[in-house]
Amino acid sequence: MTPRVLKRAVTVALTTTVMAGAALATTAGTAAAITGGGCTGPASKQACVRTVDRNGSTHLVFAAAFDPVEGGPDCHVRMTAWDDTDGWPWVSEPRPCRTGHAFTFDLPNPTPGHVYRTELRIAPSRSDFEFPEIVTSPLLTY
Repeated sequence: MTPRVLKRAVTVALTTTVMAGAALATTAGTAAAITGGGCTGPASKQACVRTVDRNGSTHLVFAAAFDPVEGGPDCHVRMTAWDDTDGWPWVSEPRPCRTGHAFTFDLPNPTPGHVYRTELRIAPSRSDFEFPEIVTSPLLTY
């Protein structure tokens, strides 16, 4: 076998193997179980991400709760829902800490294989969230 023919045969074999592996990974990815998720932090400042079934469709629910006793009089709080795989964020409007807050965001079409998390950010007034306290939920792999 000449080097050119050998190189072509190796390339074809490698391409076939990679494509077969990709097909297997795709099949396994759709059947893979959802892992992780849950809540982190004390009840006074908590970040959560979980799945819910709505009429046979899986949704992700990002949630955060904040008790004003924890923040001080002049802080602001907000929640961010993250897709860590592609960097997509959904960010709530900042709210003053003087009242309690419960944030939620529903994602109706999560992407298989992506990693999601929720962040609760608590920042001193006028800091523009420069140096916030951050509570992050456990990672959820969908």
